[in-house]
Amino acid sequence: MLFALAMHYSRLTIILIACMAFGHLGLVGHAGAADATGSPQIESVRIGFDGKYKVGHWTPVWTTIVGGTQGVGGRLELTTPDGDGVPATFSIAGDRSVELPAGERVTVLGYAKFGSTRADLTVRLVDDGKELVTRTFSSGELPAPLLSTQELIVSVGRPIGIEEAVKKRLRRQLQEISISHLHDPQEFPRHWFGYECVGTIVATTSEVCALERFDEQQVAALERWIQLGGRLILCVGSRGEEVFGEGSPLARFSPGNEVQVVPQRNTAGLEEYAGATERLESGRQGIGMTAVTDVRGKVLSSETGIPSGRLPTIVRFPYGFGKVVFVAFDPDRPPFVDWRDRPSLVAKLLQGDQQAQHDASVEGTHRGQVAHLGYEDLSGQLRAALDQFQAVTRAKFSWVAGLIVLYILLIGPGDYFLLKKFGRLHWTWFSFPLVVLAFCVLAYILANRLSGNRLHVNQVDLVDVDVESSMLRGTMWSHVYSPRNQSFDLSLERLLPADQAEAAKAGHLLSWQGLPGDGLGGLNAKATAGLFTEPYRIRCANEQANDRTPAISGLPILVSSSKSLQARWWADVDLDVKGGLTIDSNRLLSGQVTYPLNVELTDCMVFYQNWAYPLSGTVSPGRLISFDGVSPRNLEWRLGRRKVVESRDVGTPWDQTSLEVPRIMEIMMFHEAAGGESYTGLSQRYQSYVDLSDHIRTGRAILIGRSATPASRLARDGQSLADVTDRHWTYYRVVFPVER
Repeated sequence: MLFALAMHYSRLTIILIACMAFGHLGLVGHAGAADATGSPQIESVRIGFDGKYKVGHWTPVWTTIVGGTQGVGGRLELTTPDGDGVPATFSIAGDRSVELPAGERVTVLGYAKFGSTRADLTVRLVDDGKELVTRTFSSGELPAPLLSTQELIVSVGRPIGIEEAVKKRLRRQLQEISISHLHDPQEFPRHWFGYECVGTIVATTSEVCALERFDEQQVAALERWIQLGGRLILCVGSRGEEVFGEGSPLARFSPGNEVQVVPQRNTAGLEEYAGATERLESGRQGIGMTAVTDVRGKVLSSETGIPSGRLPTIVRFPYGFGKVVFVAFDPDRPPFVDWRDRPSLVAKLLQGDQQAQHDASVEGTHRGQVAHLGYEDLSGQLRAALDQFQAVTRAKFSWVAGLIVLYILLIGPGDYFLLKKFGRLHWTWFSFPLVVLAFCVLAYILANRLSGNRLHVNQVDLVDVDVESSMLRGTMWSHVYSPRNQSFDLSLERLLPADQAEAAKAGHLLSWQGLPGDGLGGLNAKATAGLFTEPYRIRCANEQANDRTPAISGLPILVSSSKSLQARWWADVDLDVKGGLTIDSNRLLSGQVTYPLNVELTDCMVFYQNWAYPLSGTVSPGRLISFDGVSPRNLEWRLGRRKVVESRDVGTPWDQTSLEVPRIMEIMMFHEAAGGESYTGLSQRYQSYVDLSDHIRTGRAILIGRSATPASRLARDGQSLADVTDRHWTYYRVVFPVER
């Protein structure tokens, strides 16, 4: 009997194994049949710069696609959750660049903005609304992104010991700095916003580097990124005449004229700049350095010993709203590679004039203070301020908790004792539903009373004008509140006069705005399952195509919720500026200059070096700004609201819970000049390009004022949202060069 049962189960086991085997063969055969159909396949993706990118920032994504039996063409779409967990699909406006020949492998460049450190990515190839191929990469298959406030440094060419400099001299910032090394021009984006996650590019030219092999579109993207706030450290030594020669893509980044390479034996200036503990041996032949004349910007280090006078070896000069640091030698060549103090020199180049970070105890205190706020960056405080709408009252947790406790008491002990008093306990079949219904009606009434029944928009515009390069840059922060579930098709209307912006050299980029930090909804938190599965669409600007109007379509906003948006826009302008600014014997501003815009400004001041010059009255179009009789005030005192009380220097502490937008914007615009993180206890690294503190320290004067006229507006379905805008702040900063 037992033997028969054993034989029976053995046969069943063999049959089951055979079925599984045939099923497996069937699956393999099915997969092979799918390949045999000749449809294209998405092979892999490469994200960021050598796999490094930042959450909450635009980043390049390279997708490798293998063609099928027939050639196809279409458009690449990338889908990934935004900062609120809602999937967003990114594409380039007017782009149909994917041409996939049969059987060939093609790599296509796209751009996306990841909203979480654990976000998935879906890649699609579409043509006229038809999906040709799709593949989803889980977060585990993708490289983990850097945090939104980390620093990303991209090194191009031979290394100069950045890692060693960070470990030895910037040790406290070690966890906040990441470094990528690139050598191939194909590893770089072709639109400027692809560089948004990069803080600094360090390029050496002792050998031909990738930047020198850029095509025209890549050069334009790099230049535009620097103009809009990027930072380039360019090391030009023995190849200076070639690097800055005619036809070179890097010639535009020269700090002066009459470029020549000279041997230099005296290095005392460099040793002093680096705080060296030993001499730099230059040898008998000296060190080949690039000499330029008519240097602009701030000379950080120079040497003697050349016929024309001093040789500037390190120069920092503004390039639009960004910065270029010119290094006249090759730190990747001897004798620098063997110099014990090279890490100190490189660290000084990377750090610039920024104030040293606080020690760990102070930093830990600050983090503890801001942990309960849900943000650790000034952009988060601005976001919290813009989320306050007129006629909309946010329900406090204490209110909700109180109603829940009251509800439990009524349906439980209250219902029991009341009915027991009347001896009608069986009435609970009527009283219980009545209480539930009453609380539902109460919740509905309170929700409508607190939330209102119309759209609300709060918005801040910041417009920067660079007189020297005739360039204009704008940033918009906006919060849209919806009283009910609905979707939005949004676009941006720039309200600049047509005669000041050349449409052929202008563009804008509208997308969602993230929240730096680990709090609820923060970019550093893990991705949460969103309530929406259908993605909305974001079209990226394309300066190379006729369609330059990016838009957000199908954006869902939940009932009684808001969406945080941000836009960046730019334009080359035609400015008529008369006069000029200089400095007098006391190193104070002198001269006069005309205000070049046709927008009226109030509450105006001019910042230069460590001084703030208040301007009386309204600055109207064409006004001649003069500094005769203007008494300057200490800039840090002005920004920190410092004053003398009973012979004591008393400052106003920064209120991290403040929702005062003008005050928040004032500090965001000049955070380092106000004392940086030591003053606010908050970082300004998520959108560091907003801070122009370096420019007032590099020989430039900045006029700042407020305008009653908006610089941009959101539009829904082509209709302006001006009628539903509760509060709108517009700030202008005009940057003037100062002759020394």
